[in-house]
Amino acid sequence: MYILGLTTLGDAAASLVCDGKLVAAAEEERFSRVKHHSGFPYKAVRYCLDEAGIEMSDVEHVALYWKPWILRHKAMQAMKSLAISRDMFRARVDRGVVQVSDSYLGMLKLPRLIRRHFGPSDFRFHYLEHHLCHAASAFLVSPFETAAILTADGTGEETTTLFAQGRGTRIKVLKRIKLPHSLGQFYSAVTNFLGFDMFAGDEWKVMGLAAYGEPQYYDFFSRRALQYPDRKGGDSNDFEVNIRVLDHHLAKRYLFGEEIIEALGPPRKRDEALSERHCNIASSAQRVLEDVVLNLLEGLYEQTREENLCLAGGVAFNSVMNGRIMQESPFKRFFVQPAAGDAGCSLGAAYMIHHGRLKHPRAFQMEHAYYGPSFGSPSCAESLIENGLQFETLPDEELLPRVARLIADGAIIGWFQGRMEFGPRALGNRSFLADPRREDMRELLNEKVKLREWFRPLAPSMHEEASEAIFGRPHSDPFMITVLTVAEDQKARIPAVVHVDGTARPQTVSRKTNPRYWQLIAEFERITGVPVLLNTSFNIQEPIVCRPEDAIKTFKSASFDALVLEDHLVLRQ
Repeated sequence: MYILGLTTLGDAAASLVCDGKLVAAAEEERFSRVKHHSGFPYKAVRYCLDEAGIEMSDVEHVALYWKPWILRHKAMQAMKSLAISRDMFRARVDRGVVQVSDSYLGMLKLPRLIRRHFGPSDFRFHYLEHHLCHAASAFLVSPFETAAILTADGTGEETTTLFAQGRGTRIKVLKRIKLPHSLGQFYSAVTNFLGFDMFAGDEWKVMGLAAYGEPQYYDFFSRRALQYPDRKGGDSNDFEVNIRVLDHHLAKRYLFGEEIIEALGPPRKRDEALSERHCNIASSAQRVLEDVVLNLLEGLYEQTREENLCLAGGVAFNSVMNGRIMQESPFKRFFVQPAAGDAGCSLGAAYMIHHGRLKHPRAFQMEHAYYGPSFGSPSCAESLIENGLQFETLPDEELLPRVARLIADGAIIGWFQGRMEFGPRALGNRSFLADPRREDMRELLNEKVKLREWFRPLAPSMHEEASEAIFGRPHSDPFMITVLTVAEDQKARIPAVVHVDGTARPQTVSRKTNPRYWQLIAEFERITGVPVLLNTSFNIQEPIVCRPEDAIKTFKSASFDALVLEDHLVLRQ
């Protein structure tokens, strides 16, 4: 039985499940080449069907991650905002009109649209709650039979934060926090206050910048903007966002009130140089977010007494927060799947139908992220020839040692192999690879290749067997979603992947799930003694590359040294 899960707003994506096993999953942006693609994921759906070798007529259920008729709460919040500010009301109404006319009404027409585009089919269509899809996307593919679940993002239909408990195939909702109280919207508003762009997904930049500052404005944020009760008193499963001080909808327009400007200084202009004050604002917002979530988890643990925790929603991408959760929360084990944001709701929607509606038992665990398209050696060679590039085709016994030597000698490699990753992290199949021992490599990659801000951290891919030596504790993170402090005796060995605060965001590589990438790291270790490669996503101001043509286009337009497409090696002439 085939079940198709869909997301259709920002980060549109599709996931296809067959008899409980995930067959394919991909974001539309990888095919359209439009970051955070919003709209129906035609190409992602087509890919999923082709990967399975089926047509839409073979799909029995299609599930969407949204109930578009749930509008009352948002309408009420818009009306309440009128008592605060006409600008605030206007911003909400303008956004609401666009959502209803362009997005929500379109969702109601999706069954007809799908049949018109992909052909006749007798599938049954399901509209599902957004945050329950988030919860399902984490728990139902986790290694846990039971777990506490926390989901947090900007907003779903009306919910921004969901507390739940998973047991077997069931997810029991414990509590919902609704608009305007949103951790994701708080962080996005700070993103724009710092002159970045929430619509471009620039929240990553706030997290990276935070490491360079001190939480000078923590008291202001925690007392006036994002308030939460002390763990020892009040309801620790709660928080409030004071929209009179910091409003997400006004922040979209780069509009901020007098109180926050008086407390923090003027908002940063987009082209303004980053200062110590900006770093301190980022640090303060980051610390408050972490403390609020830890507080929420304390309450969730007291309520469930579960040892396992599943996280989902855009906030779950905050890897610095996740590192603190692993080390400071009462939970013993922790799981976040690689597409924790809205794209992953396509995964959750499919599994909600498989387990929740059809009552099938669980038989799948998500151990890797490699569910996107692959391109064999002949296809890659054809693309190289069409683009006039000279290349060598080598067996891995020759190719992997040679690539490892190139990296050890200072080369930056575009590495393209196997099935594309699902989610925003490059995990060794669509990656730029470099030497983590070179202290100047961060500057080279960020400024000369990736063309992005100097403060953006770069990540280490390491043998999972090496994690204890590098972090001083055993650690498993195949999806690169946690930040941990690097052991003192290791920091000087891999300076390019150690952030300014002494931390790193690792990908632990398993010989079982990605043997070829594991072997490349082994070859690098044989040469250098270091079982780590610097890994960052294979893209330059665009979505991560998907096809050989995307990788070749990036190679032609950018300044890196070599390109590996499966078993083909291209050296820059």
